[in-house]
Amino acid sequence: LCSVEMPSLELQIPKIGVGTDKLKEKESICSVLDEAFKLGIYLIDTAQCYKNEKTISDCLPNLMTKHKLAREDLFIVSKISPANQGFDKAIVSTETSADYFQYLDAMLIHWPGSAKTNPSDEKNMTQRFETWKALEDLYQKGKVKSIGVSNYTVKHLAELLDHCTIKPHVVQNEFHPRFSDRKVLELCNQHAIKFMAYSPFGRGDLIDNPVIATIAKKHTVPPSQVLLKWSLQNGCIVIPKTSQRSRVKENFLDLDTFELDGEDLSQISTLQDNHKYCWDPETIS
Repeated sequence: LCSVEMPSLELQIPKIGVGTDKLKEKESICSVLDEAFKLGIYLIDTAQCYKNEKTISDCLPNLMTKHKLAREDLFIVSKISPANQGFDKAIVSTETSADYFQYLDAMLIHWPGSAKTNPSDEKNMTQRFETWKALEDLYQKGKVKSIGVSNYTVKHLAELLDHCTIKPHVVQNEFHPRFSDRKVLELCNQHAIKFMAYSPFGRGDLIDNPVIATIAKKHTVPPSQVLLKWSLQNGCIVIPKTSQRSRVKENFLDLDTFELDGEDLSQISTLQDNHKYCWDPETIS
């Protein structure tokens, strides 16, 4: 699968990648990444909260040798924990994360709120602005190749765009047929920000949805591929998570061999009911 150019950067980001939330065991991580690399999938999404950055980094030397990859062939994304918000903590924690991988291709603010802070407290906004300044600093020093945010609402993103020196390159949010925040997607498109979709399967719930199953049968593909294709045709980068090697192949193999037609997209649109499976940032001031 091809990559898309990132605005104002000499950098490309793959359209699909591997999410690693909840993956802790080295054997499982190495197995999933081995199959992904075999299929030409080189985007790895991790986070400080996942507590697996070091384990992923421990897997990479042997896998990169096996698949004849250089560090620049990979695109590694991590995210700053809510506990590490604020300028100083963000600098120190990001440098630690980056050192696991030589550098990070993208570092994001994981959540618009700070740990142990009331959602309505204005300190959340102050802290995320300070954290963003830290990312701008790290980006300018080359420690991270691109910067962005995750779980930001339109309000959070608009505030950042009003205050930042460097615009975010990436926004990573929950996005699937039951929750597709078009306002955030449109704002990203207006500012040439790449949108990365996580939880494309609705934590597995949408795999068994009858509408998705019918469309999958029509195209003779697994339901997971219908959901991934839907995200891609909406202009998203997509990062499904799996702990099973076989599912990596099922998700990605032959994904380029079909397209969802107008009727498919119309049927999928009926699933939209603003149901979130993950964090809801709407309450964060």
